[in-house]
Order: sequence, then structure tokens, then C-alpha cells
Amino acid sequence: MATRAEIIGEFSDIMGPVDGICGLVSPNSTDYLFHALDNIEEKPITKVQLNQLLNMQHIRSISDGFFQYYWLKKQRECEKPIHFYQYPQPMEKQNCQTIESIHDFKQGLRRIFTDCLFIYGNINTGFQELASKSYEQLVSIFQEMRIDSEMIKERGNTLHFNEIDKEDRYLIGEMACKSLGDRSIQKAALREKLRQAYHKAKQENIKNPTVEDLLSGKYTEDGEKDEIALFTCTDYLETHISNETAIDKILSAIFARYLPAREAAIKNTQLYLSLVNDLDVYVATSMRSKVHFTDMAEFCEAVFKSPALQEYDLRYFDPTMSATNSHEDKGLIECLMVKAARMLIYAAGEGDSYGKDAEAAMALCLGKPVIFYCGSNAKRSDFFRNVHPLSRLVNFETGVACGVIICETIDEVAAILKRIFSNTMQYNLKQKKDTPGYYVLEEDITGSVVRVQTNDQYLTSAFWNYYL
Repeated sequence: MATRAEIIGEFSDIMGPVDGICGLVSPNSTDYLFHALDNIEEKPITKVQLNQLLNMQHIRSISDGFFQYYWLKKQRECEKPIHFYQYPQPMEKQNCQTIESIHDFKQGLRRIFTDCLFIYGNINTGFQELASKSYEQLVSIFQEMRIDSEMIKERGNTLHFNEIDKEDRYLIGEMACKSLGDRSIQKAALREKLRQAYHKAKQENIKNPTVEDLLSGKYTEDGEKDEIALFTCTDYLETHISNETAIDKILSAIFARYLPAREAAIKNTQLYLSLVNDLDVYVATSMRSKVHFTDMAEFCEAVFKSPALQEYDLRYFDPTMSATNSHEDKGLIECLMVKAARMLIYAAGEGDSYGKDAEAAMALCLGKPVIFYCGSNAKRSDFFRNVHPLSRLVNFETGVACGVIICETIDEVAAILKRIFSNTMQYNLKQKKDTPGYYVLEEDITGSVVRVQTNDQYLTSAFWNYYL
């Protein structure tokens, strides 16, 4: 025979002395509830009895369909899955009429809390919304949230994208375009920059300066290092300049790679725009060096060609394969791609940038899944996981606080993608220790917090009064 304290202890990880459904089993609960739970195996709880127990604690009644969806064995093996994620633990004694164990009673509540927190951002609010729904209405709600995995697998190939050598992809970056312009070597700003610096070095009796020397600021009027030009000349920085012809020779070599790469990238952008209704993943990053471009190209290849994802052939926006004729257009296109994609991957580098941070923020505020890939940088991973307050942002439409999923390996990224696109994500509901009513929902593989419910009553009142 279980004591009152033992039953309270059994539920203490998800309940406490708070109002509403989150306080169903707590020191404030009615004796009838403890008696029913203590005898649940001999006298299983029916839907009518559960409603009585809820009403005694001023909690709203539930429908037959709600009771059926969360506690009873309704689905048959031949039925298609109906939920948008995978429940991590099965019921023990699930049948078609009653709840027969404390474990199953708690599991049903845990599922309810998880759904309410994930969809509504607040368990009591979600419970009020869902408790009156029929079984068919609940099925409809959750099926609508599922990704059509079979459609993705069977939708067929896209038009072929134009290949760009990984070694040349940095040349489609904004900085290279600013230095080189459109077509003419003679009109390229970089050519004039190098020529002026070379003449100044020659006046100072410097023989055979390197390209890096000429762009370092030593031989310019402002004395400042030209980071944009240095980026563009990455592969030629150690080349010595003995005359102006050598400058044109270097620029000819750069243009021979730059023009076809840029043309291919612009055509690829047209292909991305043609895929806007069928885009799965947007990849956000900042690339300030050639290494950033090659690393990002290799990252995309490693993730999306992972064996775990081969059956899906995901459509993704690769930033190392796309260019536009103006940076204003680039901004508009990237906003459109973030809006259109089902989710976003943020490749965290050595530092942050406004562009990729803005893209990640847009996706979170649209309620989309967002993965932060930090690689082996433990400090960055810890910063996003435990320090940065805006690793959780609010979906502006619903008010639900959405958090990023922090991944440290490519295998983790691929595993999360597979779970998202197969509707098999798993979440762990946790109530903060010694903080009744403060809930977090953690993604199962990485432990990342993807939903939050505060127990600050002033914040809760102000927040939901505004949103609702």
C-alpha cells in the first residue's frame, strides 16, 4: 500500500503545488485521488472517474476522445502513425477502456504536458485547448504537424545544379565581387589598388614585393590593410610582383576562375528560387576566408550525403553555391529561403555575424526547428547551450518559446535531420528541481532545451495576456 508521500514522490519530477493540471498530484490534492491511485491496479480508473478527480481540484473535464488519445489503446498495427514526434516510453498496460497502473497514468500526463508545452508554450493553456477535442480532432491536429516523409522520399530529382570547384567557391563571395566587379580586368578596383601600391613600393626601393605586402597598408595613402582585397587574392598572396604585367597576370588567373564560378553561382540561385516551394533546409553561416568556404562546402556534403539521409535526398540551400548581382537582392533571397525552408542549420564559427544570427533568429521566430552546429568548439557549444539568452526566442505568431538544438558532431546533425524528417524526434519533459511549475523540454540526443515554461507569475501573466 503506497503512502500519500510516496505517490507525491512518484510524480514530483513533473508536478508540484501549483494551479491547474500541473498540480494534479501534489500535497494539495484530494484524498480521493490518492486512494484511486493507490488502488489503480485492482480498480482501474475510468474516464468518468478521472473527470470526477479533475473536477474536485477545479481542473476542467476531458472528452472521451482526449482520454482515448492519451491513455487508451486506440491505434492498431495497421494504422499509420499519427503523432509528429515519437513518444520515448510506451505504456505498460494500455488497453481500450481504463488506466490500469500509476506508470501509465503518469505517462499519459507526461505526453499531455509535452504536447501542450511544444505546441502552446504553456501546459495549462494547452490543456484547456485540447481537453475538449474529439479523438478525430486530436488526430487531425497532430497529423497536420507531421512532415510527409513518404512524399519527400518519392518526389523525384531536381534539375541539376551547376558545379563549382570547392577551391573556387570563395570567389563568389561578396568581398571578391566588390574587388573584381563584373567582367573587365582593367576596370577592377583591385587592379588599381595593386598598381598604386606597387608604384609606391618601387619609389621606396622595395624590389619584388609580394601581393600581401602591397595590400598590407605599407604602401597606401591611408596605411590600412585591405581585408577585402586580401580575401580576393588569397591564393596569390606570396606571389612576388616585379612589374605591372605581373599584376595583370595574377588578375587574369583570378578572373579565369572567378567569372565561370560566379556565372554558375548566379544560375544556381535561379534554381534555388525555382525550388522555393520545396526547400527542406536552409544553411546559415558567415564566410570571411577561403577556408570558411571550403569548410562549409565539405560540411554540407558530409551532412546531406550522410548514409542516414540518403532515402530523403533533402533539398538544401548551400550558401557556397549561390550568388546574386547585388547584395540587396542577396538579402531578399536569403530572407525568402529562410521563410520557405522547413528548418535551418546554423554553422557556428569562431565568431558571430549579424547575417547568420539574423537568419537563425528569423527561423526561430517562425517556429521552425533550428540546429546550431558547433563542431569540437566546446566553449561555443556551452555558450549557446547555457549562456546565450537568445538561444531561445519567441515564435511571434504564437508566443511559444522555441530553442535551438546544439550539435557537436556531423553525425548528430544528420541524426537530428533524420528524426525531424521521419517524425521520430524524442523529447524529455523536465521540471526544474525545487522550482514547481518551471518546465523545460529537452531534445533527446543532445539535451538541448527546445521549449520553456517559466513559473514567474508576473512574467506569465504579462506575456500571455499580451499574446492571447
